[in-house]
Amino acid sequence: MASVTKESLSKALAERLKGLEQCIVVDTSGGCGSAFELYLVSKEFDGVSLLERHRMVQNLLKEEIKQIHALSMKTWTPEQWSKKKQKLPKELLDEKQS
Repeated sequence: MASVTKESLSKALAERLKGLEQCIVVDTSGGCGSAFELYLVSKEFDGVSLLERHRMVQNLLKEEIKQIHALSMKTWTPEQWSKKKQKLPKELLDEKQS
């Protein structure tokens, strides 16, 4: 099994999460691929509870999660994103996005 990278997570999410408008993946492990933060924006999250959003993403990434030590995520609707993105650090917004 290939190791997980921020690029492989971005690609997997782009392919599997319908309506994905924004995808920021941050490797918080120092490059070894064991810990990541996800910032995801999708219309699919409209009307879905936070817990269910996280379960959706975990289900989409179940094979990758087997190789990861830690995964945190922010899952927002486009409307939530428009309000929250101004509060995020500029460095985060400069991360590779899809």
